[in-house]
Amino acid sequence: MFTYLSHASPLHRLNPTMKLAAMGVVALAATAAFDPFIPSLLLLALWLTAWQVGRIPWRQMWRWSLPLLLLPWPIALFNALYADLSRYPHPHVLWHWGLWTLSTEGLRAGLGVGLRVGVFVAASLLFVATTDPTDFALSLVQNLKVPDRFGYGVLVSYRFLPLLRREFEIIRLAHRVRGVGEGRGWRGWLEKTRRYAIPLLAAAVRKSERTALAMDAKAFGALPQRTYYRLMRVRRQDWLFLLAWVAYVAAVYALAWHLGWANLQWVPGS
Repeated sequence: MFTYLSHASPLHRLNPTMKLAAMGVVALAATAAFDPFIPSLLLLALWLTAWQVGRIPWRQMWRWSLPLLLLPWPIALFNALYADLSRYPHPHVLWHWGLWTLSTEGLRAGLGVGLRVGVFVAASLLFVATTDPTDFALSLVQNLKVPDRFGYGVLVSYRFLPLLRREFEIIRLAHRVRGVGEGRGWRGWLEKTRRYAIPLLAAAVRKSERTALAMDAKAFGALPQRTYYRLMRVRRQDWLFLLAWVAYVAAVYALAWHLGWANLQWVPGS
């Protein structure tokens, strides 16, 4: 999860800034809704967009779908158990024990909160999986006029996590080749963490020094104006993608309003 997947799809060819703006529209739409109806339709649209337009393999989509399907339920149950039922005129209590009360209204509101979290995760997955890190950094600098240092910092951060994950796998395999056993219990976990943390920290420092030396060698930031080998342009299909998501969000809200499910106010909280 949260790894760029290189494919020749229409979603991969979109401008990263416009794609980020479209995902921002989806996130704002999910933030304003507390009923499960709106987040569920947004989540379905994100899933279909990643599968059909982004051409992400079915196996990868299934692996992503499991956390998105399981994540809302604990959040929904937690919010449902601690819902303030005094705000409802006639709550439908399903179960009560001590301080915990499970009701239909609380479960509905809690499920809405859980699905909102699922929408945020799905939008992030769609953007990260279909956006080249280099293109994203170039788009931030060229299209959004972000300072070069910030854009390059985003690129380094984007590249750093996969490198550290690879270093972790190398360290783990090296320990296994040398026959270093892993103890059980919390003592074994602490020992394993110590054995992995020190080499990972050393690798991170070493890669940071190499990055700093590379920036100095290329005179990064020495000149007021920079030239670029690739220019990130905003094309018509980028605007169409953004407008399509705006239209879909508006249609979902209109349908929810028509059905009486457009709950835009937080009810079960204290």
